[in-house]
Amino acid sequence: MKLQRTLAPTSAPLSLSNLIGSLPGLIGGRKYRERLIRELEAKFQARGVFLVSSGKAALVVVLKALAASSRRRRVIIPAYTCFSVPSAIVRAGLEVVLCDVNPRTLDFDFEELERLLSEDILCVLPTHLFGLPADVRRVVQLCRTRDIAVVEDAAQALGGGSEKGLVGTEGDVAFFSLGRGKNLTSGTGGIIVTKSPTLADAIHAEYSKLPAASFGETCRNWAELVLMRAFIRPTWYWLPSGLPFLGLGETKFYTDFPVCRMDEVRACQLVGWDRRLAKANTDRAACAGKLIMGLNQGFNGLQPITHPDGVYLRLPVLLRDRVAKHEACARSQKYGAGVSSSYPTTIQDIPELAGRITDRTCPGAQEVVERLVTLPTHEFVTESDRVKIWRVLGVSEPRSRNTGARSAPVDQCSSG
Repeated sequence: MKLQRTLAPTSAPLSLSNLIGSLPGLIGGRKYRERLIRELEAKFQARGVFLVSSGKAALVVVLKALAASSRRRRVIIPAYTCFSVPSAIVRAGLEVVLCDVNPRTLDFDFEELERLLSEDILCVLPTHLFGLPADVRRVVQLCRTRDIAVVEDAAQALGGGSEKGLVGTEGDVAFFSLGRGKNLTSGTGGIIVTKSPTLADAIHAEYSKLPAASFGETCRNWAELVLMRAFIRPTWYWLPSGLPFLGLGETKFYTDFPVCRMDEVRACQLVGWDRRLAKANTDRAACAGKLIMGLNQGFNGLQPITHPDGVYLRLPVLLRDRVAKHEACARSQKYGAGVSSSYPTTIQDIPELAGRITDRTCPGAQEVVERLVTLPTHEFVTESDRVKIWRVLGVSEPRSRNTGARSAPVDQCSSG
């Protein structure tokens, strides 16, 4: 544990007024939940909006709704993605099918995806990983003639999109996460949206079976938000990040997560969500743009993965090789730069899935595991933090505005 300014890999804005303003939900906040649903219906032009306890829970509900009227049981997902995705598929009683990814986009290897599509596939999950929009339209074109549903995994991309359409509106159904560190947070929480009346009815049938969140869980989530708001700041993040038992940044596979309805406190905490989300995404995109500019000026075998409509929950960057990744992450930990290795393995190599997935190779996903790091883009990243991040990655540019001198070498990174 080292007392120094330390950036979290990701962080969601949360004001004190939002936190205090959520307390009326403890004594009856149904109106806040109903208003939030109406606002989301208008935003996504949806025929159905459902609020649940997490992004994982949202995916479980969606999958059970799809499976209720089909004998198909196989779900195609990227071979490199958040471990929560296969955990939700297993929780729903379905089978995980992996499709390799293109390391330059983190989207599907579409040639392989087309080969995997068959009559026993229930749905395909294009994933907007790190806030980079996936090519959902291409997935839809491949799936339509085979009567395969398209479920947008937009857990990390709420508010993303362009004039062509919002992320979460091109597939049959989409889900978002409101977890800590996401583009918008209520501590935990998930959103399901669909434009299909038929699918909305099927999801409602599953949603109606869900229990309400317990009072204890609601209070615990609120208390965790209080602690998060205090310790996510760079001045204090060194403390929780230095306590191994907290497991911050660890990626785990587990299926015993709660699947219930969102409580009124979370819904109340999301008052003004659209404005907050727009500002957070604008700030992230601007920060990512500055980081990308510096990386491009100081090219050192670095390949930022970008998209013109990305909202950049984190900025993904491919380094030269596994050794370069290991060295950069070690320097980041030393100097508190917030550079993260992200997911530690492909989905294929999750121990808990041994025997559940067809044994095959996914070279694109494996390359991502070996080379990818993510850079923080959240509101706490300052100009001096960006310089620190560039140094951690071995970038000697950009030059100083005042002197034209190159940045200091990595071993001179400030610890303050």
